Amino acid sequence: MATVDTVRKQREAAPPRLPGWQRLLERYGLLLLLVAVLVGFSIALPDTFATKDNFVTILQQESVLACLCLGLILPIAVGEFDLSIGYVVGFSAILAAALGGKTGIPGPLVLVIVLAVGLLIGALNGFLVSGLKVNSLIATLGVGFGVSALTTGISSSEVLFKGIPDLIPTVANTDILGLRTAVWLVLALAIVMYVVLTYTPFGKKIYAVGGSERVARMAGVRTGGIKIAAFALCGLFAALAGLLNLGQAGAANPSFGSNLLLPAFVAVFLGATTIRPGIFNVWGTIVAILLLAAAFSGLGLAGVPLWIQPLFEGVLLLGGVVFARTEARSLGRG
Repeated sequence: MATVDTVRKQREAAPPRLPGWQRLLERYGLLLLLVAVLVGFSIALPDTFATKDNFVTILQQESVLACLCLGLILPIAVGEFDLSIGYVVGFSAILAAALGGKTGIPGPLVLVIVLAVGLLIGALNGFLVSGLKVNSLIATLGVGFGVSALTTGISSSEVLFKGIPDLIPTVANTDILGLRTAVWLVLALAIVMYVVLTYTPFGKKIYAVGGSERVARMAGVRTGGIKIAAFALCGLFAALAGLLNLGQAGAANPSFGSNLLLPAFVAVFLGATTIRPGIFNVWGTIVAILLLAAAFSGLGLAGVPLWIQPLFEGVLLLGGVVFARTEARSLGRG
């Protein structure tokens, strides 16, 4: 009898099951909103927005942000934050330009050095957070300030454009089927990240640590190592984003990178409201990036003031955080 009562109470405590159409709307509402934005601006601005050149430009411009977001998913999924990523993007571009212009190091070696440095910066973040138990906001912000200082020191606050290895623009800008290689590279990385997070033990451990670090540790997961790996890979992706930006721009601007921090967090948290609601996921993040890019492109072409963009991003970030937390708690109760 006690068992029957227990089951009945569990059923009563569980959240009610939504009708099928509501579940579909919950999972794909953001995707439908993206379609609505594309259709709406295409009708309103057929000569400027609804053009192949504009869509191609959107994809190519957002490849750097998308690369950054793919890495940011990892520390956020384990329940931490990384505020250093924007600084790492700018530093990586400056470091690559300086190595190529001042030392004459071959292009392939420059790429390896820059990616390795990004990996090490991320690992340092992970060690501070996991090993020394420093709050991730404080640890990564402090590391970010240090990286910013190195960026200023190496560049002397000047834009570097001489001696950039030819390999970097080639990797970022080679045309394949009408799109630059940066777009195809980020798409390939997104597929790899999706497979890793969804089907591999590492991905399952990432989500386990983010769900409950104590429970994951009791289940035998080395939570410290998982967190360090998440931060290290995030640093690697940030360095790659810096290289892609350098290849696309043809110059390294020491002030670039920090401006990507807010859009990256907006995309990742907004992405957790779709495809797999309540879970930080790859394709939801990609949909969020495309939605933001299409909306900003349409608003810009319509003549909306530039100050609307950060306001829009801030509102979406708050909405994404609230929804992700609410959905995660709902899933936990279920």
